[in-house]
Amino acid sequence: MLPSDEKGRLTCNIANAMRGVPREIQERQIVHFAKADPHCGAEVARKLGVK
Repeated sequence: MLPSDEKGRLTCNIANAMRGVPREIQERQIVHFAKADPHCGAEVARKLGVK
């Protein structure tokens, strides 16, 4: 399990890398992230503005 500060950096890096990706693909990937770690998926979604 990652410490919270590292998890924050990870989700920022993921969201930043996905900014130019079509919304449909972002949503699909968020589902995968949420399956691995619900908090991670929720944070990536929030940082991308995806509900």
